[in-house]
Amino acid sequence: MCAEQRCGLRPALSSALPAEGVRTAFGFLAHRLVEKLPPRPEEVAESTSPPPSAPLPLIACDGPGEEHLFRPHASWVTTCGPCHREQQRAHWTELMARAEADPAPPTPSWRERVAAEARADQVASGYGTRATAT
Repeated sequence: MCAEQRCGLRPALSSALPAEGVRTAFGFLAHRLVEKLPPRPEEVAESTSPPPSAPLPLIACDGPGEEHLFRPHASWVTTCGPCHREQQRAHWTELMARAEADPAPPTPSWRERVAAEARADQVASGYGTRATAT
């Protein structure tokens, strides 16, 4: 049972109890479930959903190659699927070539990082340095 159904069921069953009391729990529950139960989520979703919009018009693709038309899936899209994929492949190929040409230095092991932090803490606190009197 989803949270929405629990939130709607509890108030429907327990709000505005009769002043004269309840004769039978079964009859009370049956009356409340028939008369006061909120609408099903599917019915609410169908009644509140916006009407389907008209498809977007055909536009010219901004991608490389011959000019061609396509129907975008969103208003901000300017390239068709194949051209967009080709642009992404070219972008990632360029990034990979740059990474291979200038590789990042290898990351130190966790022991080297812990030792470097310990040294930095010792220097910052003054321990491990040699004090000389003049």
